[in-house]
Amino acid sequence: MSFCIHNPLASFYNMERLRNTKKLNYLTWAEVDLIAIAYNLNQIKRRVSTSGAGIIAVVKDNAYGHGAIQVARVAAQIPVEMLAVATVGEAIELRQAGIDIPILVLCCILPEQAPEVVKYDITQTICDVNVYNAISKMAVALKRQARVHIKVDTGMGRIGVKYNEVIGFVRGLTQSPNIIIEGIYTHFASADGDTNFTKLQIERFRSVLSQLDDAGFPIPIKHAANSAAILGFPESFFNMVRPGLIIYGLYPEGVPKEIPLIPALSLKTRIVYLKELPPGWTVSYNRTYTTNKRTMVASLAMGYGQGYSRRLSNVGEAIIRGKKAPIIGIVCMDQCLCDVTHIPEVSIGDEAVLIGTQGDKTITADEIAEKCGYISYEVLCQISPGVPRIYQEI
Repeated sequence: MSFCIHNPLASFYNMERLRNTKKLNYLTWAEVDLIAIAYNLNQIKRRVSTSGAGIIAVVKDNAYGHGAIQVARVAAQIPVEMLAVATVGEAIELRQAGIDIPILVLCCILPEQAPEVVKYDITQTICDVNVYNAISKMAVALKRQARVHIKVDTGMGRIGVKYNEVIGFVRGLTQSPNIIIEGIYTHFASADGDTNFTKLQIERFRSVLSQLDDAGFPIPIKHAANSAAILGFPESFFNMVRPGLIIYGLYPEGVPKEIPLIPALSLKTRIVYLKELPPGWTVSYNRTYTTNKRTMVASLAMGYGQGYSRRLSNVGEAIIRGKKAPIIGIVCMDQCLCDVTHIPEVSIGDEAVLIGTQGDKTITADEIAEKCGYISYEVLCQISPGVPRIYQEI
């Protein structure tokens, strides 16, 4: 299936029909616009096209809360060259759902997980000889080929072979026709804020690649650019890039917004109870809010148990009947309260938007992150898997 440039208005009307048919089953839900996901991936492809770089679409942690299987299916149709996940379990879930394009596991595994890596044709990150040997041994036993990518630490200080030790590491790996060192990559520590250090990491990585070529160990796939680097450091594209957050329509902090993106997720709940309180009445745990007038208080079916942070107590907002309503009192595990005194005809069952747009009002994940002292990644990933996702299909 091919994709054209996303028409936000058409998507809006399609989503409206979706809401009318499905949302009545839920008190709290997230709407995920897969048309927006496709649009964002196409924008990324345009961004990197002049370099000839392919795309490794990062769908780890349930695709940043959007639904890994659904997003992976869209990415496979765009198409992208590869997917990236955090764990073997995430990769297996995609394989069992019928996703057959290459999948890279970004995190370390233990040697005992090698059978699953080979069985499910998963590409594994390597920075440990024991893991490499376990995968090689299992590939021989199962008479299959396994592919690995070497992770290089150019300054992140997390997993990876230190950049000045890569040649020795590669020389120490046992060569086998059953295991292919297909790729090599690094990860930027601060591409969203530290230009000099990011450029230093790029140069260190280039040096590693040059040394490998000179030593007779050329590695075909080379990647470094995350979302921030895709927007700010075109010299880091190499022949593959790894977008994450920008797939979902959000920009990392501190980077140029050089491509248009559409946020793909909205978070919604309902008013389940209304109560008028007199002046001087305290609200929710620890009595952190006191009414200063007669106040109509709405109980919403969303709390920190579903991923609406307790840090939004007394600072968050909901959009109800096209008007913003302040969250009052402490956010509870499964409920939060908001002041709807100013909203005429407010009713039990009304939709309350916590992330997204209603009428001409919008609440973004970035706004929520700022109020919580988070980054937008956290806001999205904290939405509980138990919150139903309703998908606007392509």
